[in-house]
Amino acid sequence: MTRADLELRGPRCSGARGGRCARETAAGGLFSRIILMPLLEVLGYGTGRYPRNVSRRLRVLNITCWGTALVWLGFAAYYLTDFKFRTVVLVDAGIAVLLFGVPLLHRIGPNAAAVAFLLVSYLGIFIVCLFIGTDSGMQLEYLAFAAGAVLVLGVERVAPPLIVGIFSLAFVLALEIFAPHNSGLLSKREMLGVFIAVVTATTTIMFAVVFYAVREAARSEAIAEFEYTRSESLLTNVLPAAIAARLRSGATHVIADHHEDASILFADMAGFTAEASQTSPVQLVGFLNEVFTVFDQLVERHGLEKIKTTGDNYMVVSGVPAARPDNAAALVRLGIEMLDAAGRLHDPHGRAVSIRIGIASGPVVAGVVGVKKFFYDVWGDAVNVASRMETTGVPGRIQVSPEIYMQLSEQFEFECRGPVDVKGKGKITTWLLVGPKAPSVRSVS
Repeated sequence: MTRADLELRGPRCSGARGGRCARETAAGGLFSRIILMPLLEVLGYGTGRYPRNVSRRLRVLNITCWGTALVWLGFAAYYLTDFKFRTVVLVDAGIAVLLFGVPLLHRIGPNAAAVAFLLVSYLGIFIVCLFIGTDSGMQLEYLAFAAGAVLVLGVERVAPPLIVGIFSLAFVLALEIFAPHNSGLLSKREMLGVFIAVVTATTTIMFAVVFYAVREAARSEAIAEFEYTRSESLLTNVLPAAIAARLRSGATHVIADHHEDASILFADMAGFTAEASQTSPVQLVGFLNEVFTVFDQLVERHGLEKIKTTGDNYMVVSGVPAARPDNAAALVRLGIEMLDAAGRLHDPHGRAVSIRIGIASGPVVAGVVGVKKFFYDVWGDAVNVASRMETTGVPGRIQVSPEIYMQLSEQFEFECRGPVDVKGKGKITTWLLVGPKAPSVRSVS
C-alpha cells in the first residue's frame, strides 16, 4: 500500500461509528486480500515490465481479451449440441482459445497483443456473420473495437486508433454488401435472441473496460495531484514561498535581489566539535534534529526566514525576501527566545546546551544558486559581520554589531563589550544584549 493510496482513502472513522467502521474496514480488507488483489494481479498479467501509462492500457486490453473470449466460448457452448452449427462452434471455440492466449504476446512488445486481438476478432466476426447473417448484430462489435482502440492503443499517436476505426467501418460495409441478413440457420426468434445476447455482451464488456480505464485514470490523477502537492511542500521547505512561486513561473532564469535593509543572525553551539567526537552518529543526529526543530518552530512563529544549517551553525535572516521595517528588532526577539529554548535542552550526555548568537544588519544580495540541490542564500558585508559576531561572541549571550545597537538602543538594553578584533574588519566596538527595556524606561528615553 503506497502513501498516496493511504492519503486517498478519506476521513477516518471515530466516535460511536468506530465499531461499525472497524467491521466495515475489516470486511473491506478481507475482500481486498481474497478477491480484489488476486484479480488485479491476474488482470496485470504481462504488464509489469512496462511504464505505468502503458501498463494501464495493457490491463484494459487483458480485460477486453478475456471478456470477449468468454462471450465466444459461451456461443460455442450454446450451439455445441446442434450439428448444423459445427463450423460455427469450431470457429467460436478457436477464437476463444486464441483470445485467452493473446496477453502472452505482451512479452514481444506493447502493441503486439493489441494487433493480434484485432486480427483474430475481426476475422472471427466476419466468418461468423457470413455463416449466420448480419441480423445477429455481431458486426456491431467492430464499432465497439473502434471506440476501444483509443483506450488500448493510447493517445500518444493518432494514426493507430484512426486506422482501426477505418478498418472497422470497412468491415461493417463489407458485411452489409457480401453477407446475408439471415443465412437460414436460425429462425427469426433465434436470431433475435442472438442479437440481444451480442448487444448485451458487447455493452457489458465496453462498460467494464471504460469503467476500469476511467477509474485508473482518476486514481492516477489523484496520485499525481498528491505528488504535486508533496513536491510543492518540499519546494517551499527549501525556498521561501515567494521565491518558489517565481521559480515555478519561469519568468526569469536568474533569481537575485538586492535588499537595502536586512538583518542576519548566526547561532552556534559552544563546544560542539569536542562533543561530536564523543557521541555516536545516531545520538548526534538526533540531538541536532531536536535542537533545530525547536529553532525552526521559533523562526516560523516570528515570520522570519531560515537560510541554512551548516554542522551546528544556524542562520536566519529578517527583511528578506520581503522587506519589514522591524527586521532588526524581530531578529533580536528571536535570538532571545532561542537562548531561552536552548537553556531547556540537554545534549546526549545530559549537559545543558549553550549557544552563541551574533546579529548584524545592512544591505545584502539574496538569490537562488545551483540547478541540482539548489539553495537560497544571502551575501554581503553584513552577513560576514554577523558571522564574526557569533564566532567572537560569548556562550549564552547575543552579540550585535554597532548598526544593530544604533537601531535598537531605545527598545533593548545593551552593555558595551568594547573593541573586538573582527577578521577582515579590524577593531569593532560590539555590544552584548541585556534584554528588552521596560516600557517606562523607553518612554523616558
